[in-house]
Amino acid sequence: MRKGLLGVVALALLALLLASALEKFSGPSAPLNVVLIITDDQGAHLSALGTKGLSTPNTDELAREGTLFTKAFAVAASCSPSRAAMLTGMYPHANGLWRNVHTPTLGDDEAQFTTASTEVDAVGIHEYLRTLPEILRANGYFSAITQKLGAGPPWKFPYDSRNPVWKSPEKFKKVTAQFIDEAGDRPFFIQANISPPHRNFDYFKFPSSWQRYALWQRLPDPDAIRVPGYLADNSLMREDWREYYRSIQVADACVGAVLEALREKGALDRTLIIFTSDNGAPYHRAKASPYYAGLHVPFIITGPKTPKNRSSEALISHIDIMPTILDYLGLDIPQSVQGHSLKPLLSGKTAASRQFVFGEHHAHGWPREQHYPSRAVFDGRFYYIQNLLPDKGYALPLDLRQEEVWGNRSYQATLRAEGTIHYRLLKQLESGRPSEELYDMENDPWQLVNLADSEQHRGKLEELKLTLKEWRKSTGDEADDPLEIKTRQAHQQLTHPS
Repeated sequence: MRKGLLGVVALALLALLLASALEKFSGPSAPLNVVLIITDDQGAHLSALGTKGLSTPNTDELAREGTLFTKAFAVAASCSPSRAAMLTGMYPHANGLWRNVHTPTLGDDEAQFTTASTEVDAVGIHEYLRTLPEILRANGYFSAITQKLGAGPPWKFPYDSRNPVWKSPEKFKKVTAQFIDEAGDRPFFIQANISPPHRNFDYFKFPSSWQRYALWQRLPDPDAIRVPGYLADNSLMREDWREYYRSIQVADACVGAVLEALREKGALDRTLIIFTSDNGAPYHRAKASPYYAGLHVPFIITGPKTPKNRSSEALISHIDIMPTILDYLGLDIPQSVQGHSLKPLLSGKTAASRQFVFGEHHAHGWPREQHYPSRAVFDGRFYYIQNLLPDKGYALPLDLRQEEVWGNRSYQATLRAEGTIHYRLLKQLESGRPSEELYDMENDPWQLVNLADSEQHRGKLEELKLTLKEWRKSTGDEADDPLEIKTRQAHQQLTHPS
């Protein structure tokens, strides 16, 4: 009888332990999952942001379920430095990845993602820094990525699973579900990179027989479209802008597919979701530039214990992504991180995140003609730019000017507008810009009138100039010319000799 009683007690204790374990991994105290959704070349254009002629119902749903930030900024308007900044919480000049880099495709052999790889770009994250995927792996997280790596060296981003899916909502749903299954009992981190609206926009057209995609690729009403004032508004530009909007709608469908997979797998309610884009729209004076349209991006956070249906005008930066994720997961934030967690802002413990946001541009690609170093600071109204080699010419990236391969009609549309301010600004962009630019975003949201020589604004210019100087000093931004920036390998040898 005593043995029977002991057996009952033992079973009861076992049941309690099992219940406790189940609660740990599925109850309120279970580790959060994280999904970071990054579209490619999408400016701050969403129907939730009031963009006329654009329909983004899935991203709008995210905004209703979370917090929409209306003043969120990338730190660089090119893919690799922007994505590396998100995954290190550091500025490009500080983490070592300051231009677009060559990386393996996600379908390549595993050896290409290890130190055994024979084709590694000279520019990349410093070895001694810890990236977000490295930290999450060390803490038991399963991690996965779609579309492209976009940052290097590849071994600094040790994802457990990779899939090159890039534009199909149907495939995004399937792959997301597969990732969740692969995670098993482990919490997961999914970096859902989505290719649209990167050019060529024609890549995102689906056959007419794909009725399920008809709504997502439908062209917006041309009468509803508002071409931004930094671009010439003519029929060719309007046609190109409509295609850009249609591509955003395809991206939105992919977002919906990711959400659908999370919901069907029962993971949505225990997942922190961050939605953003790597940089602004694929147009000159936006992508690959330090201007407002190049750095201003959509940004939404939703998940357990985050405010619902809320909009915030707080200035935030992409370098805030990594510390925010780690803060929500209860993990230590490395001292190297230069961003700030947004958790206090979201919880109402603080009203604003920062007084200034900073941006930088060194080069888009490796050719010297694509080097044009600039720095920018924005205080919420006034936007100041320093062009560090103002007399140097600049070759726009091919996707910003080539129609034959990249389908870009906006460049030709601007050339047709000869005699306008848009034409003059395009030529200035390529031939050399003034050393200083100052814009009043409240009265000149398209940055058409440079106030750098205005006596009325002299005080503001000097204030922002000093702010930028102090920021450069405090963050170790020492090189004016990209040619003076140490490569990843050279920096390793200088700071960590073997």
